[in-house]
Amino acid sequence: MTQMSRHEERRAALQILFAAVKEVPDDNQMDLNYDLVLRNDAYQAFLPQLVNGVLATSKELDENLSKHLATGWKLDRISRIDLVILRIAAYELTLPEPTPYKVVVDEAVELAKEFATKEDAQFVNGVLKNYAPENVQ
Repeated sequence: MTQMSRHEERRAALQILFAAVKEVPDDNQMDLNYDLVLRNDAYQAFLPQLVNGVLATSKELDENLSKHLATGWKLDRISRIDLVILRIAAYELTLPEPTPYKVVVDEAVELAKEFATKEDAQFVNGVLKNYAPENVQ
């Protein structure tokens, strides 16, 4: 079976994590998505690392991300999809062997283009351009 690319694993992580942050979390959908992923040999260890890491550290990630929003902005003003994308990128930068921050930013922008709007992609890019250099391990 062909291994999935890191981009495909980030996309799957986004879908799983988005189910967890809906206004009324869809635990069944999240569990279903995650179960399918864990049974699929095409996924590498990166996907569960992203999902579990973001779930375990979302409070800390949010605190760090909120410091890099424009003046007057709060996390509750950000769309859920953008928040999940930002959390994934922020978490990825904390890994012991992080992906180069420019790659993380580019990947997050691509996910925003795919799952949100051009404006969301620009927003994600702006937040991460401020966040990433300061928070790279």
